[in-house]
Amino acid sequence: MKRHPKILQFLASFVHPFYEKGVKKMPNRNLWFLFLAAVLLAGSFNAQAVPLYARQTGQNCAACHLGGMYPQLTSFGRMFKLTGYTLGDRPNLSELDVTKDAPPVSIWFQTGRQWYTNVPNGSGPAPTSAYNVQAVSLFAGGKITDNIGAFLQWTGSNAAGAFNSAIDNSEVRYADHLSQGNSDLIYGVYVNNHPTVSDVWNNTANWSGNFMGFFNSGAAQAPLPFIDNYAPGDAVGAGAYLYKDNTWYGEVGVYKSFTHGIGAVYSTSGNSGGGTMVDPSPYYRLAYSKEFGPHSFEVGLHGMISYNHNALPGNPGVADWGGSVSTYRDTAIDAQYQYNLAPHYWAVHGRFVHESASNAADQVLNTTSNATNNLNEAYLDASYVYKAKYGAMLIYHNVTGSNDPLLNPLNANGNPNWTSWTPEVFWTPWQSLRVGYQYIFYTQMAGATGTIPGQALGPHDFNTSMLYLSFIY
Repeated sequence: MKRHPKILQFLASFVHPFYEKGVKKMPNRNLWFLFLAAVLLAGSFNAQAVPLYARQTGQNCAACHLGGMYPQLTSFGRMFKLTGYTLGDRPNLSELDVTKDAPPVSIWFQTGRQWYTNVPNGSGPAPTSAYNVQAVSLFAGGKITDNIGAFLQWTGSNAAGAFNSAIDNSEVRYADHLSQGNSDLIYGVYVNNHPTVSDVWNNTANWSGNFMGFFNSGAAQAPLPFIDNYAPGDAVGAGAYLYKDNTWYGEVGVYKSFTHGIGAVYSTSGNSGGGTMVDPSPYYRLAYSKEFGPHSFEVGLHGMISYNHNALPGNPGVADWGGSVSTYRDTAIDAQYQYNLAPHYWAVHGRFVHESASNAADQVLNTTSNATNNLNEAYLDASYVYKAKYGAMLIYHNVTGSNDPLLNPLNANGNPNWTSWTPEVFWTPWQSLRVGYQYIFYTQMAGATGTIPGQALGPHDFNTSMLYLSFIY
């Protein structure tokens, strides 16, 4: 592979003081130099210059990701993950030739600008956003042995005016095959740091839509089921799965929070994030899938029972091992359709989640108005990519549930209901570079389609848009 030392030297000379001074202090002029360097670098690489898994398998982005639109997985991408990230060849790190071999690492860089309509309380000007670095992720992993592989991610993100870094979605798997005649069985076990990291059909909150999310969402009141609200590191889990004849899939896992010991290597929040799952919380996933030529279908069930420890009365905002327990029971039905044949790529994903929450007695009239609450989430996305270069996506999201004034203070009645639509268009001139624009607009907020009772705001006052550039290598 041809190297470009002058460009790399430029990037190195820029990035060093960039991190010395802190990312959030980087001047916009230098940011545009980085844009230009990323574009030149992306354009100069050949088809092999793609992230670590593509280098391992020898395939391009579109082999694993539908139309090259990560993180949506194709049938090959699902098989790669289910077999423990082990397909392909592992670099010989002891005899690595830097002139022709690439180490099992990748970097992802996202920058952009967001535009807001208003502020949460309806007073003052709308928030401002400059073109800045939004996220930088480092990836490592891939094939470790013939049966063990990993997906490891560390991310720094510029949210709420500060740049912080922590472990992101990460997983280690062991997988193997049993084949006899026309029968095939894939089985495996995993350890990861986030419920639904294990999902391969892009129907759960962790992998649905695309990765270009808003880093400052305009402070919309948009409650979600508990299973959607996990952040990487909130809990560490272990699970096992079976995949029979490329058709039937079953998975069970269990998650809990760690603040010390070996499990803490996967954790970022421990007992300081407002919720700790000291008690083991079970997760499950069942699915039926079928493929017909370029068509792929899936329908499934997934869910989790989360036992969340609350803060002690004398230490508000910090969950404690001795705190009372609130229980969240989430049950979901999901489905997926894909068409994967160049130059046209189509995908539709959907899920419906019902949550029943039982709040601890000491939380009633303290953090919640009700002893029990329910929440229903409907999610649907549809995307199209042409020639793995030009794409569009539309996301519909709706949540309804119990009125609870303490949990949902934007509405005097505590109505949690909201509805949003998110159209997006993007262009991928090279497989490592994507430029896009997305706009999220709300047609319902806090149960209102017009002015919210007790507020000067309506749903459209929470609309947010974003122009972004994403570079991954």
